[in-house]
This record gives sequence, C-alpha cells and structure tokens, in this order.
Amino acid sequence: MTGRSYEPEVVVEDITKLTEKEWKEYRYQGIGGSDVAAVFGTSPWKTARDLYEEKVFGKDPEPEDDGWVAKEIGKRLEELVVQIFMKKTGLRPYAVRKMFRHPDYPFMLANVDFFVEVNGEIYIIECKTSFSFHMEEWEDGGIPRHYELQGRHYMAVTNVKGVIFLCLHGNNENTFIMRSMVRDLDLEEELIEQEDWFWNRCVREGKPPEYTEPIQLVLRSIRDRLGVKDSQVVELPKELSGCVTEYLDLKKRKSELDKQSKEIEERMKSAYAPVQEALKGAEKGVLVLGDVRYQAGYTKRVTTSINKESLEAMGILHPDICREYAKTSVSRSFYIKQEKAG
Repeated sequence: MTGRSYEPEVVVEDITKLTEKEWKEYRYQGIGGSDVAAVFGTSPWKTARDLYEEKVFGKDPEPEDDGWVAKEIGKRLEELVVQIFMKKTGLRPYAVRKMFRHPDYPFMLANVDFFVEVNGEIYIIECKTSFSFHMEEWEDGGIPRHYELQGRHYMAVTNVKGVIFLCLHGNNENTFIMRSMVRDLDLEEELIEQEDWFWNRCVREGKPPEYTEPIQLVLRSIRDRLGVKDSQVVELPKELSGCVTEYLDLKKRKSELDKQSKEIEERMKSAYAPVQEALKGAEKGVLVLGDVRYQAGYTKRVTTSINKESLEAMGILHPDICREYAKTSVSRSFYIKQEKAG
C-alpha cells in the first residue's frame, strides 16, 4: 500500500548497456512514466488504445519524420538543463541509470533522469524542453497534465518526496523554468488504480480500452492501426446508419454555411476594393478617426517552389537529382456519400 516505507526493485542495473531491442522488450513488460498520460486519456501524442497495441502486440508507433529532431534536442539538452539548475540552486543532481519497478505493483516501471537531495529529502529531477507555442501549459506555476502524471508515477515507484521539473524553452537562462511537486498519496492511489485497471483488465485480459481522447487523436490512431487495404470492400453493420446519416446532414449544413461564408467574403472584397485603389500602389495606408487609428496594406510573403512543368523538365534533364530530392507521397481523404439509385 502507498504510505509505507519500501525500496523499489531494480529490474535493470544499467539501462545504457541495453540494445534498442532489449529496451523495448522491458518496456512491453509494464507501464513507464511516459505511458501514464495515455492510460488516463490525456496524452498529446497517443491514445490508450495505441498504448494497448504497444503492450499487447509489441506494436511500436510509426516514427514521425519531424518528431525525431525534437526528441534528439531534448536528449542533448538534458546536461545543459541540469547545469543551469546547479548554477541557480547550488544543488548537485546525480544520474542513476537503472530501471526500477514498484515492489507491490510490478507493472509500474520507471527510468528517472536524475535524483537530487534537498534538505535531507530525495527528489526526482525531470528535464523537459519545450517551445513558445506550448508555454501556456507552464503559466502561473502550472505543470502540464501529462508531465504531472509522469512525475506522480515516478514518485510512487521510487518512493521519494517529490519531483522537480526543469524546462528550457529558449536559448538563454531567462527561458528556464523550475516547478516542484510533492507527493500526494490520495492522488497516487487514484493513479495506481487507473494503471492497475489498464494493465490487468485491458492488457492482461486482451480487452482494448474505448476511445475517449480528442477526435483528431482518435482518427489518427484508427488510421495508423488499421491502414487502408486497396480494392477491399466490406459490408458495414446497420447499427452505423445513425452515424452515416448524421455525417451527411452535418456535411449538408457545412456546405450551406460555406456558401454563406463565400458570400460574406465577396462583400468584404467589395468593401476593401476602394481602399485598395486609394493606396495608389503604396505598401501601407493609415486612416485616423479621432482616437482610433486604422491600417491597410499588403503583407509580403516569399516562398520558393518548383512548378509542375519545371519538375517534369528536371525529371528529363536531371533524373538522378530528381529521384534524390523529389518526394512522392500518397494521401487519402475519408468520405461518406449517398449513392445515386440505378
């Protein structure tokens, strides 16, 4: 039970000696800190069903082409983040490259970045990097929900006092954030109960969890899990008739609203045409009415691209270069429509 004194079990003495394959095999044996948000349906990256597929079938998510850079940046900046923390606090974190397991709940695993001693108590150090468009999650002393769950999981496994999150979101010390979180045994019991349900009722019994996440995450999960089998046709169950008719009704309504939107856009163009003419080719114009100041003008955007004709010519004149740099991708758009009779 939580609240008693215990030592975490050590599953792996040195995780740096594991191969990628060995690392994944251990990860399939339980729930890690980065998995917890998905268990709760609050992960920004994956659904609980995705996590279930990973644990039951060893199905790793497809790596995103633009995602590996962010992960690599985070990994390489860990040491720098710790150095900034040491400079600001005088404390000296230490790395322990072990894989831990909760003695009472063996499905709870943990790999911790660093530990640090604060006034005789042991805290976990979690290093994060972020970007400006995510910073609202850290405002007013906040900690992103998925990181909070990760921290509470680590505290439960390792039986320590708290977690200190370090976040660097820029290229100087002024963009460095520290947030601390102490252990809460009531919240921890809820966390363990949810993880226990996911592991023992879903993973162990082979019962996939229902989707509860935002629809965009759900649609991506379905697409990645099932793919598309060319030329295959299946008979859909009649119970889906309500979904089909609702979709078509909403599509019709959207079409009507789009038509209204286009009409409004045309009226907007009619309104600004005289203003555009009054600029007489100037990049910007100003209108002052009392204390109110208005501005009209052009926003300049420069893009570099190769048009279709030039690309076709390149394929003929420089086929090797074209094959090396041209990328062909296949995209699919989902549709529902009513077929015409006859």
